[in-house]
Amino acid sequence: MLRRRRTPHTTVIELISNGTFVMDTVDTSTERSLARNALAALRANRSACPAVRVTVAGLGLGFTAHEILADRDVERIDVVEIEPAVVEWVRKGLVPETTGVLDDPRVHTHVADIRHWLPTRPAASTDVVLLDVDNGPDFLVHRANTEVYEQPFLTAVKRVLRPGGVIGVWSASRATRLQRRLEATFGTCQEFRQTVTREGREFDYFCYVARQSAPLEV
Repeated sequence: MLRRRRTPHTTVIELISNGTFVMDTVDTSTERSLARNALAALRANRSACPAVRVTVAGLGLGFTAHEILADRDVERIDVVEIEPAVVEWVRKGLVPETTGVLDDPRVHTHVADIRHWLPTRPAASTDVVLLDVDNGPDFLVHRANTEVYEQPFLTAVKRVLRPGGVIGVWSASRATRLQRRLEATFGTCQEFRQTVTREGREFDYFCYVARQSAPLEV
């Protein structure tokens, strides 16, 4: 469900899934930071980053994809979203801040479950994989999404990443076990904590960025 509510200063758009609040337009800084942190990690691992390819799992309200498109080195974005209604809402411009994000020629939209879509991709076919399909491993909206944070799927991500590639995962709470899995799979993982003030209360959100240990020489 996409819900619009008015505040004294603005109109807020909320995304509700399975009866649970997922995200809104009050503060989109963490969704944007997920993209920025992952791209920064990619550059730190390579001498140059031409023709970057990014896979975004979970379109949401489009802010992560919007942030990626601001990067001139990005050649292609594959957006994988399981819910067709979400794709239509963003495509129709119901979220004013991200209007047109799916019309960019670099964006390729796939209505699919990332758990099944990603393992079918060719090996070493993308530079960055961003996972924001749920609220994190410890606050799931859909129980089946627990697979996204488990070892078999992370191993599949490792296979599709090019050498020196990066995975970024968004979480609504600190996910220590996930961080350990990422470190074991990719060799390194950095935790980013970001405090957001919402309606007078402070919330901590987390982003985990792991890099392949072997850099790509270009």
